[in-house]
Amino acid sequence: MSTFAPTPTRTTGPLRKATEAGVALWLDCRHTPASGHVAQARAAVDERTCGVLGGAPEGRSPRPGGIPAGLAVTAVATDGTAVVGPVRSVVGYRRIMDVLLADLEALVASGGPLPVSPTVIEYSLSDVDAAVDACLDLAGSWEAKAMRGLAGVAGAHLLYGALRRDLGSARWARLIAAGAQVPYLLWSCGPAVTADRGARLAEKCLFPGTGVALSPAALAEFGERGVVTGPTALDLDEAVRVAKALGWFDVNLNSLSTAGV
Repeated sequence: MSTFAPTPTRTTGPLRKATEAGVALWLDCRHTPASGHVAQARAAVDERTCGVLGGAPEGRSPRPGGIPAGLAVTAVATDGTAVVGPVRSVVGYRRIMDVLLADLEALVASGGPLPVSPTVIEYSLSDVDAAVDACLDLAGSWEAKAMRGLAGVAGAHLLYGALRRDLGSARWARLIAAGAQVPYLLWSCGPAVTADRGARLAEKCLFPGTGVALSPAALAEFGERGVVTGPTALDLDEAVRVAKALGWFDVNLNSLSTAGV
């Protein structure tokens, strides 16, 4: 497990626009060499981020209390927020939500203490793109190649739509009334993604109430691009269109294999 450092609200330009859109920007140092954490973080955010951390000693962080044993905690934020997953599809997300719901309902029923920090469900945009693009490359047709690089963002729209529906349910209404923290989605990119690609993916996933985890280089690129105008509008119609098109190549975007669950 590793450690994230959420950026403070004292930012400018696109970083402030993201904050105003209700999106938490996170500095992801999981894949940054330990010797370069401080230098790269400072270069990335121009001294606007303090307390930037990478991996905890020996690469592990303590497991936060209140997290169901059935969930794989893959990272812990500096404020103690647990990150679980990552998921690649709505099916993986649903598994986590079922475990989380059952655990919180049991705590409420027993009168036990509820977790003080929300659970964050990570979705790796780049992992989904890589898995789907590999299948499309095997198909080899120009129609398949035209679909490359679309799956990650489409899947993010599907997950955000699922989260909004879930949080509007009667079960979550009862839990929220009892004081439970609602989970939120964290969009991330793997270490092989370039800073430019990471910034462009982040610009497409500024959904209110979610978070975006960027490497130091990608966060710097995001802050310099200056193209963020507001929150991302949920577009389930386009996401479903992409999912149906991928189905022509035997790719089921709703049930990709899930890591960490």
